[in-house]
Amino acid sequence: MGKIKSTTRRALTTLICLSFSIITLSARTIEVGEGKAFSSISAALHKAKAKDEILIYGKKIYKERLVIQKPITLKGVGTPIIDGGQRGDVIKVNADNVTIEGLQIQNSARSSQVDYCGVHVKDAQFVTVRNCVFRKNQFSVMFQNCKNGLIANNNISSNITYNPIMGNAVHCWKSDNMHITGNNIGHNRDGIYLEFVNNSHIDHNTVSGCARYGLHFMFSHFNVYNSNRFNHNQAGVAVMFAHNVEMINNTFEFNRGTSSYGLLIKELQYSTIKGNRFLDNTVGLLIDGGSDLNVHHNVIKNNGWGMRLISASTNDTIVHNNFLGNTFDMTTNVSYNRNNVNGNYWDKYEGYDLNKDGYGDVPFHPLSLFSMLAEQNENVLFFFHSFLMNLLDATEKVLPSITPDNYVDNYPHMNPYKL
Repeated sequence: MGKIKSTTRRALTTLICLSFSIITLSARTIEVGEGKAFSSISAALHKAKAKDEILIYGKKIYKERLVIQKPITLKGVGTPIIDGGQRGDVIKVNADNVTIEGLQIQNSARSSQVDYCGVHVKDAQFVTVRNCVFRKNQFSVMFQNCKNGLIANNNISSNITYNPIMGNAVHCWKSDNMHITGNNIGHNRDGIYLEFVNNSHIDHNTVSGCARYGLHFMFSHFNVYNSNRFNHNQAGVAVMFAHNVEMINNTFEFNRGTSSYGLLIKELQYSTIKGNRFLDNTVGLLIDGGSDLNVHHNVIKNNGWGMRLISASTNDTIVHNNFLGNTFDMTTNVSYNRNNVNGNYWDKYEGYDLNKDGYGDVPFHPLSLFSMLAEQNENVLFFFHSFLMNLLDATEKVLPSITPDNYVDNYPHMNPYKL
């Protein structure tokens, strides 16, 4: 009996080793370039089998449009260029387990009716796009109805200034468990756009110079974005109609214009805004219809409006933040408040701390009468830094009750938090 078991075990081991050898032997490396086996990528792709690696050599321009329908790796050596000639998508991916890396991908078609892309991934999972350069595409990278995708360390830019038919740099729709990391993005409509995308992670990206939002969430839940930098975008960042989103250690800066924000929150629930820096924006943070938000340990500095709470934003916890150098620290367009606004540092606070517990003994009213009037009628801003504004400020100090009592920090911190 023992001899039979030993023989069976040896046969099983041999079968496993043989299977592994067959798999290893079946994965080939196919080379494309001058003096290589193939001169065109399309021909190499046609000959390739599942799990093959296609290496593309040289700084050559390949004027081709590719359709990938098998699990392969398409890798550039020396950043060769694939040019779509402004005819449709440059690369279409309709297979699982595909990797595209080390290429410059440019010149998709442009249309006001069809979304053409540099790389268009549809109905696939475990697809990776990394270490690529994207130029002059309508949409650079698009994932539709995908799972477990990776978009990493790409340099993505387009020419929206010269061509109004422009899409987003990274566009994900109806996808799950996406990871978007380490990308340098600029000069598109939206930098990163997520719609119906859940359980995803967006981190360590830099997005600047976009015509609309640096990052745009719509109907996307249970996502985390952290350690990103969004600057000089026309409208900043928007998170809309979502819940359970974590926004941690990001920088929102120099997003300026009549309708610009560092971060715009619209109908967001059960989410965290922590450790972020809102610097030199028209509005640092706008919360419109946010509820059950935890906003803490952020630096809100040198903005026109530090924070605007509007349209029944309720049950929000706004604590342990630094408000520094803002024209208006906080404004609202409603008279009631069900938010916890305590324990923040306000550089405009002139109170005292007799018991030396680190918190002011006199409550601070972050809403100024002038800011409330400006919220109701923007023409009031013509009187900014005027005698009238100074008179209103002086009146508030004598009669603080003229601003809403329910917008009060009862425990203002005496010194800035080390954030």
